[in-house]
Amino acid sequence: MKYMQAQETAEIFDFYCGLWALSAVCGRNTYVLRPRAPVYLNMFVILVGESGVARKTTSVRMATNIARSVVGLDNSIGVLDGKVTPEQMVAMLQERTMEYGSAQLCISVPELAVFLGTERYLAHMPALLTDLYDCPDSFEGGGTLARGKVVFRNVWLSFLSASTPIWLLKAVNPNVIEGGFTSRCYFVISNEPKQRIPWPQDVDADMYQDLCDDVKIVAAEAASRGPIEVDPTGIKVFSEWYRNKGRAIDAFKQSFEAREDAHVLRVAALLAINDGSWIIKRSHVNVAIRLMSEMKDKSSGIFASTEARTKFAHALDAIRAALMSYGMDPVPRHKLYLKARSHITNEEFLTLLEVMHEIGAIQRFSIAGERGRPADWIRGTDVLLAKGLGETVLDRFS
Repeated sequence: MKYMQAQETAEIFDFYCGLWALSAVCGRNTYVLRPRAPVYLNMFVILVGESGVARKTTSVRMATNIARSVVGLDNSIGVLDGKVTPEQMVAMLQERTMEYGSAQLCISVPELAVFLGTERYLAHMPALLTDLYDCPDSFEGGGTLARGKVVFRNVWLSFLSASTPIWLLKAVNPNVIEGGFTSRCYFVISNEPKQRIPWPQDVDADMYQDLCDDVKIVAAEAASRGPIEVDPTGIKVFSEWYRNKGRAIDAFKQSFEAREDAHVLRVAALLAINDGSWIIKRSHVNVAIRLMSEMKDKSSGIFASTEARTKFAHALDAIRAALMSYGMDPVPRHKLYLKARSHITNEEFLTLLEVMHEIGAIQRFSIAGERGRPADWIRGTDVLLAKGLGETVLDRFS
């Protein structure tokens, strides 16, 4: 945190990137010794903020550099910082299993859109990350005829990335939330840099080296100590919180709360490592509980409109398909609504038509019917074929 004071990054980004770097250098050997349900310290951290405001990429790259300076020493933990397909990642984990006896990998990608893009070949990435998150002792996949069955041993996977709120909403839909990927993630949200720095000052050259040396000491301690225990005061505070915590209603909070206990223990353990105690105490648990509560509340705000956006997206697809099937011929408005009524109400349908009309995707006519009453007719334009129409309509609608 001290080293990053000279950067225009958000303080909360620096904090969670620091936690991620600590977890990265500890690896699979360090975990919370909870009976029958150990908690590994791997983290899925996603920084969320508008482009160029709180310097998400700067935080991600600095944490990656710190982790790479340590984990790269013995190569037992791999570092991946570029675009990769699920198949390539599977091959990498299998190779690490064969060479080191453990499939340990840190993935750091400054742009989530690059890693979880809309391309079809990346569609299985959230499911793969979800499957490997709990660090199974053994994992077997389908494999191919050329490679045979895929087998991982002693899996440990940590992930760091960044995204804008708009892209996150487009990529993370209810299926991804219900599938469990988002409940495993820490969505760290900020649009406030700690300070404005028009002319950065050079940082003491020794400070970065001192930082890396400190992290190397942590890595050496992790290799010799093994699992982290919770002292009686920590267990008492954690147990009281666990028994009395409420239950949320919305889908995102429910999914996050299913793993909130593990998140609390993970963050508490990293705080204990950071202060050098290497045992989780009451103070660590109290801070971790507060941090996870704040994260849950802020993250739910991002995903509150996800379900609504999805139903409007389905309705828009149905309307567009109907209009395109009629070509240049107009369609009675009531017939068009029949195509969308399973997704949205009539009032929502009328609002969606207004938006489509504003951007030139449809033309509207009022034609007298058999009894002289005017009726609305809709005709599609070439804009219906435009790339990115769905995002344009949904962004304008929201």
